[in-house]
Amino acid sequence: MNTKTIIQLTLWATLILGAFAVQATPATPVARVAMSVGEAKRLNTAGQEEALKVGTSLVAGDRVRTGSDSVAILVFSDEGRISLRADSELLIRHYQIDPAGVKTRIELELIKGTLRQISGNGSRTLPESYRLNTPVAVIGVRGTDFLAKTNGDAVEVFVHEGKIILTPSQGACAQSQCAPVAMASSDSQLKYLRLGTDGRIEQREFRQGELERIFGIDMARAQNRVNIASGVSGPARIETGEAQLPEGTRLVTSTIFAAYTKAETLAQIKLENAQNAAQVTQTKPTPAAPEPVVAQVPVPSDLPKPPTPAPITAESSKPLAPALITAEMPKQLVWGRFSGAQAFPQNLLVAYNEASQGRHVTVGELGEYALWLANPAGRMDASLKGQADFRLAGAEAVLVQSSGISAAQVTSATLGVDFDRSLFKASVGLQHATAGTTSINVGGKINEEGVFVGTNTNASGIAVERVAGALTRDGTEAGYLFSKDVAAGTFRGITLWKR
Repeated sequence: MNTKTIIQLTLWATLILGAFAVQATPATPVARVAMSVGEAKRLNTAGQEEALKVGTSLVAGDRVRTGSDSVAILVFSDEGRISLRADSELLIRHYQIDPAGVKTRIELELIKGTLRQISGNGSRTLPESYRLNTPVAVIGVRGTDFLAKTNGDAVEVFVHEGKIILTPSQGACAQSQCAPVAMASSDSQLKYLRLGTDGRIEQREFRQGELERIFGIDMARAQNRVNIASGVSGPARIETGEAQLPEGTRLVTSTIFAAYTKAETLAQIKLENAQNAAQVTQTKPTPAAPEPVVAQVPVPSDLPKPPTPAPITAESSKPLAPALITAEMPKQLVWGRFSGAQAFPQNLLVAYNEASQGRHVTVGELGEYALWLANPAGRMDASLKGQADFRLAGAEAVLVQSSGISAAQVTSATLGVDFDRSLFKASVGLQHATAGTTSINVGGKINEEGVFVGTNTNASGIAVERVAGALTRDGTEAGYLFSKDVAAGTFRGITLWKR
């Protein structure tokens, strides 16, 4: 072998070893998983799949896929945030942040599904560096908090804050070289925009109920928050609580979840609720204060008509305190807040670490709070028979509006359970200084682990009243959350019960 051949082989070996060395160098993480609910997965560039868990690092080239009842929240290196909803897939093509702003490059691809994006420092400093590709168009931002949804034949967007532009999704077309085909801004009333593959553009005003129906994301709770205890307002934000919820967790609405560890499907729960709705009303009546008087508040025609109120007595008309707490509180159940949650006073909510210690999650609100139950997961005591009425131990409520969150009063509340038929019936009376008085009356099925969910929908099939809760294994304690949409906003609250 001559000298020339040896030199050539040496050069080739150097190049090959160098290539392996480059491949072996770990890619720099560009994001982490802040919350994962249900069957969400990470798919790396090698095609390997892994379950998405809190703390999982993501790099350029990774794909995130969510299942039919899952959601994932990603926090990027520049504090940008994405909430990826059910049946969605996101590809992180590039995420390079230059502190000087010169070499910043952010390129994401929403292959399918729905996301909410809150821009980070990179795209706010250098907006032209950001692009979100979809099968229909490329989305560019100008300091933005927006929703985007694509199903292949159209892209729909809603701008909560800032401005977005849509440009053609031609592979060789750089955003800076393409004329925008559409634009939407939070400064205008036309914040919703739809662009189809046929080039048709629809732009119009959008009501909150339509947002949840089309995008599956409840925007009201993510509006400017108010810390009730301090009165300090905070900026608009995405759900930021960090928690790894168990496999089998299902989304009841865009924010309410229930942990079905036996993997009962949401479709089954809805079917059982419908089949048993009539039966629930036949359970043993629960002693309670009469229904509260409904104030003359304008209610959209697509909301259900409130029940006819019963006469109110002087004793029962006295509202409960904004946060009712009795001396005898449940010992096995506790409500715990997620990090960053501000929606409720701290009377019934304890720190996440304290609540989750030695307990498992049952139901809750994404990024806000969860109901934690002591004792290992398992079926309820088979000896539980007959009907039971529960006594309220604690309750609190708020009204969520676009302008902020304010305390509401719980004027009455009931919980009745039929153990023989595994049914529940719950009611809550609510009052607010500006929104007036309303009530919630929901029933449904209890699963073998004591978790129960019930919703009432309007004529359009949108859930406007919601209850989700759990019983202890021995059937002596319970807790449930509730929410109801009204013209002025959304009532939300939590309760604890003793038998």
